[in-house]
Amino acid sequence: MSGFKTHLYGGVAAGAATSGFFILKEPSMFTSTQLSGIFLTGTIGGLLPDLDSDTSRPFSILFTLLSMIVPVLFFKEISMIWLYVKPVIEPFFAYLSKMQPFKLNAFSATFSPFPAKLSPFPTLEALTPEFIISYFAVSYFVIRYGLCELTKRITIHRGIMHSIPFALICAEAGFLIFIPSGKAMAIAVGISIFSGCITHLLLDEFNSITLKHGFIPKLKTSSGSAMKLKSDSIVATASVYLLAITGGVRIMALMGIIH
Repeated sequence: MSGFKTHLYGGVAAGAATSGFFILKEPSMFTSTQLSGIFLTGTIGGLLPDLDSDTSRPFSILFTLLSMIVPVLFFKEISMIWLYVKPVIEPFFAYLSKMQPFKLNAFSATFSPFPAKLSPFPTLEALTPEFIISYFAVSYFVIRYGLCELTKRITIHRGIMHSIPFALICAEAGFLIFIPSGKAMAIAVGISIFSGCITHLLLDEFNSITLKHGFIPKLKTSSGSAMKLKSDSIVATASVYLLAITGGVRIMALMGIIH
């Protein structure tokens, strides 16, 4: 199996190749910032299949990046979720606030750490330093220690995340995230991420070939475990294909291919 540095360099090569292709195709098509985004997403794509490796450096790095990127990219979506969640959990917090579990004898006062009323989610124009600190701290712990631990429990190394359909899902996710920047940018990012993922899988497959007596190719038992279309788990395989189809339909609708 190829190491972290090999996959990182492979992702860098995929990102550079994709951004270079668009520069040669039409130099004025993207700004320097957009080209940097295409390059970096390709680099990240080269590490994404190792999300199923519990102890890998890519696993740790990617979830740390996600804990920083997701709160920014999905700020509006999270604010919408809060709009629906707030009325549901607010009565519970109001009940807890009445319990007042802490007492300050010196001041003859009691207080509760739970607010009686939850604040609305602020708009971008009304962000305060205290909200930003709390928002990113909560997001970090939820993603780094919640989503991260869940991923560890439900995935196995060289499972469905080391497959072509998972690479397709990553590309579709990139497209949907970058669609606000325009269709051309979304397509370029999708291609870059897919290229990075496929490069990762190819490197793993090449690493499964050894030379017997220095010149006779011999396949390791890991051969075929990366560049595949399904995993041993029927549920995992079906879930990935369902996500890929759903993402594909959404993208075709955004592109105006279907209505």
